Amino acid sequence: MKNIHGGDIYQYNNILDFSANINPLGAPESVNRSIADAIGQIGHYPEMYSDSLRKAIGEKYHIDRSQIICGNGAADVIYRYVYAVRPKKILVTAPCFAEYEGAWQSLWASYDVPETAVYSLDHQDFCIKEDILTLIEREMPEVVFVCNPNNPTGVLIPVQILASIAECCKDNKIRLFLDECFMDFTGREEENSLAEKLKEYPNLMILKAFTKMYAMAGVRLGFGLTADTELIDRMYQAGPPWNVSVLASAAGKAALKEDDFVKETVQYIRKEKEYLYQALDTLRVQYWKSAANYILLKADRDLKERLIAAGILIRDCSNYRNLSEGYFRIAVKSHADNEKLIAALKVVLER
Repeated sequence: MKNIHGGDIYQYNNILDFSANINPLGAPESVNRSIADAIGQIGHYPEMYSDSLRKAIGEKYHIDRSQIICGNGAADVIYRYVYAVRPKKILVTAPCFAEYEGAWQSLWASYDVPETAVYSLDHQDFCIKEDILTLIEREMPEVVFVCNPNNPTGVLIPVQILASIAECCKDNKIRLFLDECFMDFTGREEENSLAEKLKEYPNLMILKAFTKMYAMAGVRLGFGLTADTELIDRMYQAGPPWNVSVLASAAGKAALKEDDFVKETVQYIRKEKEYLYQALDTLRVQYWKSAANYILLKADRDLKERLIAAGILIRDCSNYRNLSEGYFRIAVKSHADNEKLIAALKVVLER
């Protein structure tokens, strides 16, 4: 089976991984310590429904834990959502994260169902525009999936456009699945997130994750927020119990207290993105400015292979809908690592 995501470092020796968008500051010390402290609990089953973690998340977002589902990574939440809702027709933007459609295809793999409705993003700015509303009302999917900021482009949905999408879905009784897994890297969560509008949009599910910001990809922990508590119950029933380990739960509760760490990360990422933008400008590499901790760029189609030979792994984005060979995504890493990437790019682009 082929790995269609980034972070597949295991087939290489001593590779510098720019393919996965993980916080370059690493996990907070409190998270590492919480995992170590929880080792003594691994002989016990975890909480079946992550009640203490859900309570901690609810306190942060000012909602009841009944409006929260925790999962073994964000992907677990996506698959449980699709299996609980069982939509026969969905709408996605393109390019976007592959697992929305992947989950839907796995659900209906043995059945004849309509094709996915696709809103193709303009390559000039990769920004969702008002014409998506026309497509939604024409196609009338049961679920609209959008990612904000988008992956792999890093582009934020304009606030008014997002509000219009939410209203359109609400008026037409369409569910809206909003992936905000990279929202905390933007430093603009209060302005751009819909997490405070769950009551206003009972058809809304918001996806978030600890994976990227807290450098916990190997721990696996994500969560969803919705006012539809019946849907939360169905999602828990749509997969096996004990889906969050005692180690992941402890790490999540520690991470929720790391507000200063998040602020430090946002500032660091902004500074390093500016360094990368300037370097890419000098190298005359086409790229799109990002609100997240990664950058989409366009170059020669064999750039990934040439960089692997130089000891650096980037994300080939040619397998995304509406992208082709020559599109790549690079993570924003530490300054030392970013310098290594730019130095390698200078060499391979001159060949």
